Amino acid sequence: MKELNQHIKSGNFARVYLLYGKEAFLIGHWQKRLIEAVVEPSLNLEILDGKIPVAQIINSAETLPFMAEHRMILVKDSGLFEGGRKDDSEAMAKYIPDIPPSTVLVFVEKKVDKRGRLFKRVKDAGFVAEAAPPKEPDLADWAMRLSASRGKNLSRAAAYHLIRNISTDMGLLFNEIEKLVSYAGENAEISIADIDALCTKSLDVKVFDLTKAMAAGNAAGALSIYAGLMAMKESPLMVLAMIARQFRFFLQCGHLAAAGIPQNEITSRMGFKNSYATKEFVAGSRKFSTPAMIAALEDCLNTDYSIKSGKIEATLGVETLIVKLANIPANIN
Repeated sequence: MKELNQHIKSGNFARVYLLYGKEAFLIGHWQKRLIEAVVEPSLNLEILDGKIPVAQIINSAETLPFMAEHRMILVKDSGLFEGGRKDDSEAMAKYIPDIPPSTVLVFVEKKVDKRGRLFKRVKDAGFVAEAAPPKEPDLADWAMRLSASRGKNLSRAAAYHLIRNISTDMGLLFNEIEKLVSYAGENAEISIADIDALCTKSLDVKVFDLTKAMAAGNAAGALSIYAGLMAMKESPLMVLAMIARQFRFFLQCGHLAAAGIPQNEITSRMGFKNSYATKEFVAGSRKFSTPAMIAALEDCLNTDYSIKSGKIEATLGVETLIVKLANIPANIN
């Protein structure tokens, strides 16, 4: 993003930008900074949302700014960079070189086809930025910088604890850090204890804690976590599906680790966001033999069938399963 920052600092803007990707917080951040730099106050900002006709986009782009150097046209979710609007996409690609110097045309899209002519034309003539979810170390750095900008110190250990227990979603993390800054009050440090006291663990983390309790044979602890999930109105069937997924991850990660596959490769193969998850699932796999984990998955499947066929009530069915899995012999042959 150094190049985009340079555009903003220098005031030398490209005529066309494409911002796309899965990390909505980053896209919103970039969009806000561009608007503030190009047309603040926003008298010369026009927002076109949805599948707007290309002729309308071009007409807006041809309009001169009012008593200012630039005018920004912000086009959101146009679909021009995907399939389905081929003729419109071609027409837009043809127009790109003719964008007036006074116009800054910004496309914000969720999905793009990088093979398309329009994508290539925008990349050649302007600036393209993909908002991909940051890797865990980069996310931790960002959380630490954000906390520091609010006058609070967030250690790297606390940053990792926040990310791993709450979310990797930057928007959610931003809100949680804002709450933690207020909660810290006069204290300069945001501690792990503060995070545990104020922030709500993600559903994934809670279910992982539940399965860890089961793996440890702690039925009471597992049931306590499950009761908390039910109090929060989580779906018993969703919890059941996630328990099954956890045991599937135990089985798969354990198999790969036993085959001598390095931890970083396991992380890649499994599609995990960080190696911490791999470490936890490999450790969990060691609690059970392979037949025991297969038996646990079969119990999950049978419970799902019993609930959906009306043989047992959902909340009770999952509760019964949790007790059974917490007492399953670790070394079934």
